[in-house]
Amino acid sequence: MEHQPTREKLYSTSKGYGFSPALQRTRKPFVVRNLVTLAALLTFTGSVYGYSLYAVQQDDFSDVPLPSALPGVQDVTSKEEK
Repeated sequence: MEHQPTREKLYSTSKGYGFSPALQRTRKPFVVRNLVTLAALLTFTGSVYGYSLYAVQQDDFSDVPLPSALPGVQDVTSKEEK
């Protein structure tokens, strides 16, 4: 009786890593769609990151009072450095 290879063995090489010719043929129809999806995700992520930096850069914090010292925190710098 002939031994049938398992489904996993069909798509992997004998050493267990890399793409077999069968796996390459299986993935071929999806290459363009995957690249378009990658480009869309990178564009969206880059746009959100860029907009966030642009929005924060415009903020004016001059009206926010800064505390002179935080309670419980001592100033360790010397008076000469200030």
